[in-house]
Amino acid sequence: MTRNVLIVDDEENIRLGIRVMLEREYPGAYRYFSAEDGEEALQLLSEESFDIMMTDIRMPVMDGITLIERVQQLEHRPVVVIISGYDDFEYAKQAIRYEVRDYLLKPIVRSELFQTFSRLEQALKREQEIGGMLSKATQREQDYQQNEMYYILMNADIAGAEVSERLNRAGLQELQAGYFILLIQETGANGRTDGGGVLYSRIHEFVHTEEYHFLDKEGRSLVVIRDGQRLVELAEYLGQDRLVSCQTGISECMVRAEDFKAAYAQALKALRYFFLTSSTGVIRYSQIKDKPRDFEIPTEQIVKIGNMLGTGRDQEMKLLLSQVLDYRRILQYDISYIEQISRHINERIFDKAFNIYGKEAADIIKVYRQIGDLYNSPHFQDYYHGVENLLDRMNDFIKGIKSAHLNQKEMEAALQFIEQNYDRSDFNLTMVSNHVSFNYSYFSSAFKEYTGMSFIQYIKKLRLAKAKELLEISNDKVYEISAKVGFENPKHFNKLFREAEGISPLEYRMAAGLKQSPSVLRSPKEDHQE
Repeated sequence: MTRNVLIVDDEENIRLGIRVMLEREYPGAYRYFSAEDGEEALQLLSEESFDIMMTDIRMPVMDGITLIERVQQLEHRPVVVIISGYDDFEYAKQAIRYEVRDYLLKPIVRSELFQTFSRLEQALKREQEIGGMLSKATQREQDYQQNEMYYILMNADIAGAEVSERLNRAGLQELQAGYFILLIQETGANGRTDGGGVLYSRIHEFVHTEEYHFLDKEGRSLVVIRDGQRLVELAEYLGQDRLVSCQTGISECMVRAEDFKAAYAQALKALRYFFLTSSTGVIRYSQIKDKPRDFEIPTEQIVKIGNMLGTGRDQEMKLLLSQVLDYRRILQYDISYIEQISRHINERIFDKAFNIYGKEAADIIKVYRQIGDLYNSPHFQDYYHGVENLLDRMNDFIKGIKSAHLNQKEMEAALQFIEQNYDRSDFNLTMVSNHVSFNYSYFSSAFKEYTGMSFIQYIKKLRLAKAKELLEISNDKVYEISAKVGFENPKHFNKLFREAEGISPLEYRMAAGLKQSPSVLRSPKEDHQE
């Protein structure tokens, strides 16, 4: 089934970029439409039925929030995803009121975009199946209840009586009689987890009228059950299903509606312990709540690992990592122990290295975006190997840079090559790094360290210096000198010269005291170029 997707953004390159990424990942799955503001989008929505709408927030004519409000009045409403360059929770809170399914920050990350569309596809298919069984009124009631859940769980400012009031308004007042919250996720063969289409259907078949089943923001099944015996029955029911392999975290029994958020937090914490066990089944919060928290983070060892990067002490570094990520020790403590270790590894090793080497380590940064979040790894061993791999890559990268820094002979050869070829308009850093047989990224960083400036800054400075020499000793016209020192465009040369010297090339020539004919000092053509 081909779905219609509407992309609303006032930047054309954003609209095209999203479309290209989706077309490559899902060829033939979607028909794409685009609009540059909310008003144009509404016109398209009145003419065509859309399944998915992605919209920016800040746009001219009509902004994204206004557009989303107007969409709620349509008979056929697309699912909405916000794309924005502003990480502003106020926007997210407003968006939740209007059933927004996700909130992506610019620049759009390919993997996050695909994860969002994967979740949307599952949800749309599920809604189609369920829609055939539920009346519109019932469906709207469930949608409203789920949106209230989203709002309560995502808004840190809501607590106590307001939580209870919102739950009552959504028709969940029965929670005052006592309840458990369950978070359930399906595990795949690769260890990855999600809400799972089959799992969702199985749970929906199980729950009674006075029980509730939703999806949380991460696509996990959130189940509210009031009877302890029903917990056992659900675990047995799912355990007997050969098509479903899942993990369940269960809160303690709560007797107040205002404790809903606390119950969710308990269920989530219990669920996270599957990161350490690599198994399926059930973990209750009561099983893990008393795990000791009197731990000390091995900060000293973590700092040492960061200091050893690029020093050649690879085995010692790996030994320290095994001590920091000691699995037996981690199992003894509360899950916050490994969470804090992960944070310290990020801050004291990887962030520190990236602050030093920056964009030259772009390929490694992509790996860091995955491993930097502990729970992006299905299990502890995946996380351990991911950190080890990232350390190896960063270690090799820094060793390469240090090797380049120490190799003065090759750097001098590079500068000589630049001196011989600076006048080529197509001259670039790749040519130089190839000439001295250095990796492009390594050489870029080494060159900056050796010269104190980037390659672009260096070549510009060199060309302007050569131009000044020619202005002083030759009778060449300015545009001829521009070409001789490697500038393709005389106007660009004039602009850079003014920025560097504060005067034009002709003014520099006259200031140098050269006695030349007026035709040499200024020609009509040069007047036009300046």
